[in-house]
Amino acid sequence: MVHRRKAACELKERKTKFVDIFRTTPVLTVCPNFYVLMHANGCTFAPLCRYCYLKSSFWYLQKPRAFSNVEPLLREVSEWIAKDDLESYILNAGNLSDSLTFEGPRPLAASLVEVFRREAESKDRRHVLLLVTKGGARECEALLSTQPCRNVVISFSVNSPDAARRYEEGAAPVEERLDTARRLRRQGWRVRMRIDPMIQGEDYTWLIEELRKLAPERLTLGSLRAEDNLLRSSDDELFSALEDPKDKTKYARYPRDVRLALYRQAVEAFSGVCPIGLCEETRDVWDALGLDADARSCNCGS
Repeated sequence: MVHRRKAACELKERKTKFVDIFRTTPVLTVCPNFYVLMHANGCTFAPLCRYCYLKSSFWYLQKPRAFSNVEPLLREVSEWIAKDDLESYILNAGNLSDSLTFEGPRPLAASLVEVFRREAESKDRRHVLLLVTKGGARECEALLSTQPCRNVVISFSVNSPDAARRYEEGAAPVEERLDTARRLRRQGWRVRMRIDPMIQGEDYTWLIEELRKLAPERLTLGSLRAEDNLLRSSDDELFSALEDPKDKTKYARYPRDVRLALYRQAVEAFSGVCPIGLCEETRDVWDALGLDADARSCNCGS
């Protein structure tokens, strides 16, 4: 395990609710609605990934913040698990931050797992906690040292090792993320994988083969994209190959043929291995790859 520097974070009580529905905002995007667990703002990986959308938010100008009033957070999660007729039964702890990067200064994962074990798994509820991370063994220590819960999913975001060294310098090395995912799979945890964002010019052959051997329960693919406020706040040349959508409510993206070429290798390799989905993509791209957009078999789907 490589020693990695973490940014200092602020611990503060949250005064507003921890759980709320999230509905996708970019138009024409296939994306399931889900609930968000607002346990922190920002990310302590240092530096932040070069493409990170948090750089366009006010959190980027402040210290990363973890909410310290854990007991009311856990009570609110328990209340959410007790509800029926919900719009979604996924509680995503990785929408506003990496799910596990605050485990050092503010441990939370073990307590969340026990709430889902007690309130969801033991009562045969369909509610699922989704943990999304670019971390490795250090961030997943609490999960590696406890029994799996069938109502908890750990999803690792990975990239080609070369791309990760250039663009995800603060996160765990890809090899460490994969090794941690394998360990969790062997223990019986539900593991999903994301190759996101795929970047033009990178070679994903090795990574796709490693993921085939890992055999996650679901694979999600995404390509480099940026909302208008991220483009306006960044002069990173990484975004120079993206097309301006003109409509500022849409993402800047690679041309459609570039995205299809990026995805196709993985889609073909994973045929018959596990369900495949696309992250924040348009329906026509799902259709062109022979994927069922209505199934929404992507990272945040049930």
